[in-house]
Amino acid sequence: MSLKIEGCSCARCKAYLFSEDDIVYCPVCGAPHHRECYEALGHCALEELHGTEMQYSREKVLEALEKEQEKKEKQEQEAESKKEYTICTKCGESYDDELSHCPRCSFPNINKMSGLNGFDLLGGVPADYKLDENVTAEDAKRFVASNTHRYIPKFATINSKNKISWNWMAFLFPCQWMFSRKMFKNGILLGLLALTVTLLSVPLNKLILNMGTADTMNVMNIVEAINGAMPETKTVILVLTFLGGFLDIGIRLFAGLFGDYIYKNHTISAIKRIKAESEDIAFDYRKYGGVNLIWFLVAYLALQYIPVILLGII
Repeated sequence: MSLKIEGCSCARCKAYLFSEDDIVYCPVCGAPHHRECYEALGHCALEELHGTEMQYSREKVLEALEKEQEKKEKQEQEAESKKEYTICTKCGESYDDELSHCPRCSFPNINKMSGLNGFDLLGGVPADYKLDENVTAEDAKRFVASNTHRYIPKFATINSKNKISWNWMAFLFPCQWMFSRKMFKNGILLGLLALTVTLLSVPLNKLILNMGTADTMNVMNIVEAINGAMPETKTVILVLTFLGGFLDIGIRLFAGLFGDYIYKNHTISAIKRIKAESEDIAFDYRKYGGVNLIWFLVAYLALQYIPVILLGII
C-alpha cells in the first residue's frame, strides 16, 4: 500500500493533506486521515464501506484524479483553440484579442474599438489604455474633447514608441494653436519668440516704408535700397533679416515636431491635477481642456497688430 498523499484529502474532514501534516492510515483500507480526525472518531471514517465494492482504494482515487486532470487539460485546450488572436502592429507579437494591449511592448490593440455609431472617438485605442499610471485614454478623450480620434492615437504612439509626430496646425500656427488648446504658458513663450522675429526684421521693414508709395516697392528697388545704405547698415539689415527668417522656421519646426508631445504631457498633467483637486471633474475637463477658438483669434490678432504698433513706435 502506497503512503504517498499527493492529491489526497482527509477521509473525515475532506481537507487537502500536505506532507508536513500528521497523517495516519486506516489499517484496513488505507484511507488517510489527520491524526486528530482519526483519534476523534476512534476508527476509519469510511469504516461502514469496508468489505464492500465502495471500500476506499488508493488506486481508484489516483485513477479518478488522473481522469479529472485529463478532462481539465482537454477543456483548456478547447478553450485555447477557440481564442481569437491578433498580431501587434508594432512588434509582431501574437496575443489574445481580448487583451487591450500587446503584452510584449504595450502597444494598443487596435481591434478593441470604442466608438459611437461606428465612429471611433479614440482612434482605435482601448478606453482602458494607460497613458500614465492614473490617466487612461478615456480620461484623455474627455479632456481633449475635439479631434480625439487624431490626438489619442498620437498620445499612445508617443507613449509606447517614445517617438515624435508631426502636427500641421502647430507648424502653421504655433502660438495660436497653443492658445486654442489652453497651453497658455507655452503659447506666451512662442508668442514672445515670434515677436522677437518681428523685431529682427524691423530695419528692413523701416527701409521699405521709407521708400515711398506702393508703386516703387518692388524687389529690385528693395535690393537697390539695401545696396545704397551704408556698409555697416547694410550688413546689419541682412544679418538681422536672415536671422529672423531662420528663427521663424525653427519655431515652426519645433512646434510641428514636438507639439503633440507637449500637448500629451499637458493633458496628463492637467488630468492628474483635476482628479486630485477638483470637486466637479466633468466641469473642469471642459474648463481646462477642449478647444477655444476665441483664444486662437486673440493670439492671431495679437501677433498681427503688435508688430505693426512696434514698427510705428520704432
